[in-house]
Amino acid sequence: MASAITHFVVGAALALPAMESRVLRGVLPRWAIPVTSGLLAVSPDLDTVAMQVFHIPHGSLFGHRGFFHSALFLALFAAALAAALALRAARHSRRSFGWLALLWAACAITHPLLDMLTDGGSGVMLLFPFSEARLFFPWRPIHVSPLGIVRFFSRAGYILSSEAPFDALAVAIGVAGWMARRK
Repeated sequence: MASAITHFVVGAALALPAMESRVLRGVLPRWAIPVTSGLLAVSPDLDTVAMQVFHIPHGSLFGHRGFFHSALFLALFAAALAAALALRAARHSRRSFGWLALLWAACAITHPLLDMLTDGGSGVMLLFPFSEARLFFPWRPIHVSPLGIVRFFSRAGYILSSEAPFDALAVAIGVAGWMARRK
């Protein structure tokens, strides 16, 4: 997997232009738009917690990079969270729900796409339920990050240096989009 740091940075950075959306600011403060988007981009890796708690085998449907990394699950999860938030803010609910669901789904789906660029681990069930194939991109420049925090920090420089171009690109796209929206 790519590191949680990169998943968060990419999701948050790509959400920067959305901070200018009046519709979204009706349900979230400006600062919360990139923060929640970054958290949604990290969330698929919660499957590792479920694997430990429920003793789920690594390569199974509900194991790491399985069902919880599928685009369909992530879109439905983002929509459910957006619906819950939009119901709380009734006056903007219908328009804000759609835009927030779309933003959060797009940011969450960056997670399996980044994982498909890693040089290790099992592939990603991106297309489940249409296919149970575990996929990688042909080009895999990101060094896989270990699941354990201690093991990550022993290799952090090696891992983060391979992720840095993707972080920089996401920040550049996000800042450019934000600046364009402000004009």
